[in-house]
Amino acid sequence: MSRRTPLVEEFLARGIVPECPVIDMHTHPDANHAIYFPDNTPEGILRTMDRCGVRTLAIAPHDALVDAPYGNAKSLAMHRAHPERFLVYWCFNPNFPELTEEAKDAVLTQPGVIGYKFLPPYHHYPLTGPNYQPLFAHAHAYKRIVLTHTWRDPTCDAASIRWLAERYPEMRLLMGHSCWDDFDGAFALARDFPHVYLELTACERMPAFIDRAVREVGAHKLVYGTDLPWFDPFFSIGCVLFADIDDDDRHAILHGNAEWLLAQQKEHRLDYSPAGY
Repeated sequence: MSRRTPLVEEFLARGIVPECPVIDMHTHPDANHAIYFPDNTPEGILRTMDRCGVRTLAIAPHDALVDAPYGNAKSLAMHRAHPERFLVYWCFNPNFPELTEEAKDAVLTQPGVIGYKFLPPYHHYPLTGPNYQPLFAHAHAYKRIVLTHTWRDPTCDAASIRWLAERYPEMRLLMGHSCWDDFDGAFALARDFPHVYLELTACERMPAFIDRAVREVGAHKLVYGTDLPWFDPFFSIGCVLFADIDDDDRHAILHGNAEWLLAQQKEHRLDYSPAGY
C-alpha cells in the first residue's frame, strides 16, 4: 500500500488539513515539577494545537492527578475559557474515597466533563480495588468514557482490564498506552470487547504498531493521544500518516473515533457543554 495518499500529500503540503481535524484524547496540559515543558500554560498549549492542527484536547492536568480537587478546578476553568478546545476528564485518586460522590456528580452535570481519568500505579491502588468500583459502575450506567493508565503492572495490566470489561460493558474504556509492554494483551482486549479501545500515546512510535493494530483490531478501535506536553503532536500525527494504512483509517484514528465517542457522551449527558461538543 502506498503511503503517499491524497491525505498524506495534503498534510505534507499544508501542515494542517481542516478536513482532518485532530482530536487528542490523552493530555496533561500544565507544568510538572520533575521536567521542563515549554509552552505549558493554556495559552502555550493553544499555540501548539494551532501549529499542529489539533482542534480539541481531552485534558487531565498533572495537578489533577496529584491534588484532584485543585486540578479538577483548573480543568473546569480551562474549559470555560476555551470550551471548543478543552474537554475535561474528572481525575480521581482512590485513596480519597470521600470524593466519590463529587466525581459522579461532576461527570453528569459539569459542562465539558466527558468522563474519568485514573492513574493506578501512581496512586498505588489497583483498578480492581473496591474504591474504584462505584465510578466504574457509574460510567457503565451512563455510558461514560474512562481513560486509565495501562501497563504491564499489576495495578493496571491486561488482566485487570479484562476483569473490568467483563463487569462494565457499557462504559467506554480507553486503554492509555495500550497496555505498554503487553501489546498482544491489549489487542486481544480490543478484539474481544466492543467498548474497549487502544489509546496510542507513546506506543504509536513503536515500529509497525499502528499497522499491526489496524490489521488485527481495526482502525475503528484506535484513539489518538499524545500525553501533550510530553510528546510533540507533529511527531505523533506523522506516525499515523506514514503507517501502512489507508486514508479512511487515518481519519478514523485522528478524529473520527473520538468524534463518535464524544457524541455518545453528549447523548447521555444531563447538562450539555456550552460548546455543544
